[in-house]
Amino acid sequence: MNTGKRHRPIRCLGQKLHGCLICGLLLLPACLAGSAAAAAQPAHSIKSGPSIGMWYTVWWTKDDQFKHWVNCHVFPTRGPYTAGDPQVIADHYAQLRDLGVNFLIMDDTNCAGVDGSRINDNIRAWFEFMDGRPQAERIPICIGGGGEMRAEGAKGQSRAADFYWQTWARRPSYFRLDGKPLLLVDTDDNYGPGDWDDPRFTVRWAYNGDNHESMAKRKTWGWGSYEPAPILAESMSIWPGHRFPKPVAEQGQDPLEEPREGGRLYVRMWLRILKAQPRFVTIADYNNFEEETAIEPSYTWEDPRGHAVPDLYVRITRAYARLRMETPVQGEYYRDEAKPEVFLFDGSRFIHQDAMPRRAVIILTPTGMLDRMRSRHGAGSPSSQPSSGCWRAPESGIPSPGQHEQVPARHVGGVSGRWIPPV
Repeated sequence: MNTGKRHRPIRCLGQKLHGCLICGLLLLPACLAGSAAAAAQPAHSIKSGPSIGMWYTVWWTKDDQFKHWVNCHVFPTRGPYTAGDPQVIADHYAQLRDLGVNFLIMDDTNCAGVDGSRINDNIRAWFEFMDGRPQAERIPICIGGGGEMRAEGAKGQSRAADFYWQTWARRPSYFRLDGKPLLLVDTDDNYGPGDWDDPRFTVRWAYNGDNHESMAKRKTWGWGSYEPAPILAESMSIWPGHRFPKPVAEQGQDPLEEPREGGRLYVRMWLRILKAQPRFVTIADYNNFEEETAIEPSYTWEDPRGHAVPDLYVRITRAYARLRMETPVQGEYYRDEAKPEVFLFDGSRFIHQDAMPRRAVIILTPTGMLDRMRSRHGAGSPSSQPSSGCWRAPESGIPSPGQHEQVPARHVGGVSGRWIPPV
């Protein structure tokens, strides 16, 4: 776990979620009695999990006038784009709806009006798109600010709040929390709850991922978090990984990088969320390639074995968003966190796997959840133990990087490719 402090760039003020088939006739009454007792027990109640808030980076312009794309080593599959382009908005909206995102947080943390107001132009385009949709189809939007607080203190934050109130907060699609427009104030840990407020808004403070200790202490929201994310009742924040390209270019490494581990980090983050069940989970973020926290499809993303999987992080997000209601996703692989067996959900039932999946990451579920889903959808054998020679996930959890998983050298339905021993 990294504990070093990391500041995000600020350009302020114009700069910048088996049946009993073998029972003998003599044992049949006992089996029936057991079944009756089980039926008498109350069914597990599925509760809707945390609402998902997705941070969204809005400084992108295709012409890169203010030099953002040029800082990136990783790019989306669609290439550089303008965040306010109508087709980009429509495409991202469709994907975010499919993922089950409940609200968006526009990243305006470098101060309102920077980049020659082109960030404002992109935010406006998103609000106009969302305002124009039927209410049931909207993904509400809120603002994540805070640059003014970091640069000037309460006076600057009040000025920014005036702009947000006049320009965004009263729009039909603005996200409201506890009856008021939600405003996130993303700042350094020298500021926090009590240092500024505004009665027009529901104000929540947010710290960047490196300030996870302050998140825990002050019970704030966040922009991602180093592992382990603080367990908080109202909101927890996660990311798929983090790396600044600049120190990599200059030093050959980012000393404070949080590696993605081929999706395993993000899986552990989500498992922690499902077990903690906060009111909200915020994800940092959908499309920040300048800090490499994006989940948006990219040709760079790889599974734990190095296979290219451009939509890997979208798939992980979709799988865990559905698990909020204990619903599996066709084509994904699941494992109970406390058991070694892995199952593929084929759309109607769970199929036990004899080899480790490729071009995917195993979705870990809280203890008992996978058994409940298998009982509802159909459970592939074995009921408890894998057959001799089949692949077992390591008892300690997800295989660690470089660990040699024992996989039989044969093709298995649903698993693409021939097994090659790990290098």
